[in-house]
Amino acid sequence: MAERMAGKAAVVTGASSGMGRDIVLAYLKEDARVVAAARNMDALLDLEREAAELGYKEQLRIVSCDVTKAEDCENAIRACAEAFGTCNVLSHNAGVADNFTPVADMTDEVWEKMLSVNLTASMKITRAALKYFLANNINASIVMVTSNAAFESATGGPAYCASKAGANALMKAIAFEYGREGIRCNAICPGPVLTNINKSMGEIHEAGAAIHRFTGYNAHAKEWMVKSSRYALGDDPQMPAIGFPREISPLAVYLGSDESSFVNGASIIIDGGVCLSA
Repeated sequence: MAERMAGKAAVVTGASSGMGRDIVLAYLKEDARVVAAARNMDALLDLEREAAELGYKEQLRIVSCDVTKAEDCENAIRACAEAFGTCNVLSHNAGVADNFTPVADMTDEVWEKMLSVNLTASMKITRAALKYFLANNINASIVMVTSNAAFESATGGPAYCASKAGANALMKAIAFEYGREGIRCNAICPGPVLTNINKSMGEIHEAGAAIHRFTGYNAHAKEWMVKSSRYALGDDPQMPAIGFPREISPLAVYLGSDESSFVNGASIIIDGGVCLSA
């Protein structure tokens, strides 16, 4: 077992699948104690069983958490402190994707869902963590998983892009306001990664999707995939280049550990370079 996160006690949101789940396992392997938080308790129980099989039973706790609810966010932080005596890392991964509805056709429902889950919930979970860190004079690290859509508006629909840009701005505000208190905050900004987020999209807006599918980032991604068998999924030439959660979690370990003690307010893009021509 490596010990890059020895002495760390972390809350990981969105832990039931995708990047959140992989970050939980990566933290455990680096000797962190972890509270895995998500809405899907069945998936969390599966994660708990896997962690036990790997020998990490005593290092992991699971908790039901809807990050749009302030009380759930506060409970997740409290659960970590009660189980492990402290909480000094927050890895926030929970998020949803939009359905590519263009602005002229935007519904209040789509817009408000994106901001509620991707932006307002980011504030609620980081607020809960900050209150605990400050009250207990804890040097801590907040790792927010946002998206390269914060910078490349071709990579998602406008509601999604706006929510992720807002989350990135929130990250920088936290880094500025609390860096002097020993609390760092950074963002991982992934490109397309193989997760379950597409299940949150609902019915795709065909006109909006057509704009995104054949222009900018997406057009380049398809060309790049053809040249990179590493990312090829099946024989579908329309399948874009895509990353995997295991390629995101090492950065979450670095940012959560003391190795990154001089990194604060950084937005780090991981997308294989596919957005360079967007």
